[in-house]
Amino acid sequence: MYIDKRLDIPLYRQVEKTLEEKIISGLWEVGSQLPTEQELSDLFGVSTITVKRAVIELVNKGYLFRQRGKGTFVSGAAKEHDINSVISLTTDSDEMHPHKLIHFSYAVAGRDIAEKMRIQPEAEIIRLERLKIENNEPLALEYTYLPAEKCPGLVPNDINNELIYNILKNKFLISLGRAKAFIKPYIVLDEQAELLQIAKGTPVFEWERFTYTKQEDIIEYSKFYIRQDKETYYTEVHF
Repeated sequence: MYIDKRLDIPLYRQVEKTLEEKIISGLWEVGSQLPTEQELSDLFGVSTITVKRAVIELVNKGYLFRQRGKGTFVSGAAKEHDINSVISLTTDSDEMHPHKLIHFSYAVAGRDIAEKMRIQPEAEIIRLERLKIENNEPLALEYTYLPAEKCPGLVPNDINNELIYNILKNKFLISLGRAKAFIKPYIVLDEQAELLQIAKGTPVFEWERFTYTKQEDIIEYSKFYIRQDKETYYTEVHF
């Protein structure tokens, strides 16, 4: 692998371009593991710091993903999703929604969650932590908070492989009005990275979602941390 150190193009960009071409051409297949950073450093004749920066750029673009303790791998094409459909209140009840439940508890809201949900700090909430699974891989880490008084008797079995919206509508007959979501980049660390099976320090999408009833009460507050090597988002404007 040849890098021309006489060019004005930064070395990491040259490494990045070469690796990207190998991925796009199919020379490195989806799921295949990259050589180690030291091996790439030797192949290109550059420092491991240069290689690391090139790899990070390709992770950010979605061409590569890192698995903690395992290495760096070639990503499949990230699925495109219309942002509007992601927060739509209409769902197909016959569709499968694989999730792995990590935590389920009834608890006191506390100040921070109470402010988000416009309830009293001493109000009881249901706290859920789940992994959304796709093709046997973690796609997103979800933290969801529901007002306990509006979801009486909810138990872990109710939410196995089901969307929160479907539970609210079908089990508790709640009329959903609207949802509002905020999206920003986020760097996962420690336990979150381990659960998502990506390297610590990997950027992901952070979605913060508020769901309102038709009476404008907040019925659900959630945060989602979504692997950007698996998902990409778009919106369209029609004239």
